Amino acid sequence: MIEKDKPRLARLTAIITQLQSGRLVTARAMAQQHGVSIRTIYRDIRTLEQSGVPIVTEEGKGYSLVEGYKLPPVMFSEAEANALITAEQLILQNQDQSLAEQYRSAITKIKSVLKYAQQEKTELLTERMQIRTPRQPQKTSHHLINLQSAITNYQVIELDYLSLAGERSQRAVEPFALYSTQGNWILVAYCRFRSDFRAFRLDCIRSLRVTDQQFEPHPMTLSEYFEQYRRKYFPTPDTPLSPAVPNLRSNQKHLAMETVKIDPFQIIGIAVRTSNANGQATTEIAALWDKFMSENILGKIPNTVDQTVYSLYTDYEGDHKKPYTAILGCKVENLDTIPEGMVGKSFDGGKYMKTTAKGDLTNGLIVNQWSKIWAADLDRKYTADFEVFGSKAQNPHDAEVDFFVAVK
Repeated sequence: MIEKDKPRLARLTAIITQLQSGRLVTARAMAQQHGVSIRTIYRDIRTLEQSGVPIVTEEGKGYSLVEGYKLPPVMFSEAEANALITAEQLILQNQDQSLAEQYRSAITKIKSVLKYAQQEKTELLTERMQIRTPRQPQKTSHHLINLQSAITNYQVIELDYLSLAGERSQRAVEPFALYSTQGNWILVAYCRFRSDFRAFRLDCIRSLRVTDQQFEPHPMTLSEYFEQYRRKYFPTPDTPLSPAVPNLRSNQKHLAMETVKIDPFQIIGIAVRTSNANGQATTEIAALWDKFMSENILGKIPNTVDQTVYSLYTDYEGDHKKPYTAILGCKVENLDTIPEGMVGKSFDGGKYMKTTAKGDLTNGLIVNQWSKIWAADLDRKYTADFEVFGSKAQNPHDAEVDFFVAVK
């Protein structure tokens, strides 16, 4: 009988820990966490309440603990302690100094509650584990922790910002979100000077001041921001645009192109079969970008050569007026493992015309460049055309994007 009760006792303790870890936890989330039915969770909640645990129920929303109620620290298992030590090694490789410092402080406190036997093992593991990178990461910013606080407290911040193009400006912004890519942290914020959302690389921030002024929270999720960003700045290629063709041809002399040879390569990513007719591709490829960003597809692609993102167009049924396949993904070493829901594709390479666009993505950089490509007198093959979003395309205001068009 005692053995039979052990799983439930462990689950009840874990539920309390789960309630302590968030402001509001749903019964569905708890059921999924512990592999039981929602009805079982309801019974567990009643049991805890009868035992004196002060649980607050918000009808239709979830459960929480009365503010101020805490249990003594829960002991970590050996696997959990090892995971924390591994995370410490990874975070110390991060380029933001403030994150590294605060994690060091936090992990020291966590280690203090470990059992003596665990402490000895974690010390041994620390000595016997090392995360190696191609180069020693440089600490290029010290603002991440302050920005995290400003986001959660809805505080306006003032930036002294030096763009990658060498332009210096002072901005008052409302911080919205943070994300990391290619080893760099990016701040998404509403710029009061531009009256629009902008992205700022943390390593380009010369100084930062968190003010006492607060702003109204923005009614938008990060996924919604990425979707709007994609729709606004990355339109589908070969979609007819204004102005008319005669005006576009007058811009052809401004299009610098060079002939390059592309070696064979392989790519894994997510795809959609689409067409430029009736704006179909505009909607479907925007949704593809939203999925790519919101579901962290980049982090799920195995055997990547690097973190460069390719927006690739292939399998044309004819010219750009016919259906084709759009793929968002990365180059990979092989196609041995293709995750469920993704596609793998091999390309023979060949002769390409390369052109590069530099400038502000928020001012139609991609649209203008494709307009020049369409107007150019190119003998296209319609095998595989693509855009490359590398490290120089991270900041939308100082972006550099390469375009490759297959030619005969």
